[in-house]
Amino acid sequence: MSLPAVPRSKSDAGFTLVEVMVAVALLGMIGAMVFGSLVMTTRAVEAGRDHVAKEQTIRRVLRLMAEEIALSKRHSQYPWVGTNGTQDGQPADILAILAMSQELSTTSAKESESVRVVYTRERDRLIRFVRRNLYTLTDTNESLSQMELADRVHAFNIRYYDDQNRIWIDEWPAATKIPKALLIEVTFQYPDAAPWTVREWVTIGAS
Repeated sequence: MSLPAVPRSKSDAGFTLVEVMVAVALLGMIGAMVFGSLVMTTRAVEAGRDHVAKEQTIRRVLRLMAEEIALSKRHSQYPWVGTNGTQDGQPADILAILAMSQELSTTSAKESESVRVVYTRERDRLIRFVRRNLYTLTDTNESLSQMELADRVHAFNIRYYDDQNRIWIDEWPAATKIPKALLIEVTFQYPDAAPWTVREWVTIGAS
């Protein structure tokens, strides 16, 4: 006597075409989500590295500025000057120091010649001028050299520590001594990014 046929279960029958298509579609969606997340993560990492590289570069520039400022000299006839300026509604300060040519990275001046070094912002650039004319801050005809230190500069602000009154001030008048310390702030503005600021402290220690 033959046994009756046992009905095949759904699991034994395998997957239908619709089920296979749904599974493939789900796998595709998951793959797209993973790939999209990977791309976004990669871009974020690259942007972070780019930001770090830019910040490291400007910090090196500011450290060189700090070293140059720390070597500056005081002379009663050609004073050390810091003025509080603005351009486009943002800080564009001017710092003018007196230095000896052999202490600077320029070959335009004569050996042991006193020169005026001026730091300022012009539009979106941080500029360093070296000038033979010691009486003025803006005589571009007397510039021995002009160097662009940074671009995309949104603001350039310097504050000076008045150790006599123990306060920070925005300008350093010509008739006083060299400040004990400075705080240099450079704010950058890149397209589609929020402004970010790099700061450098300078200790001079002159009395």
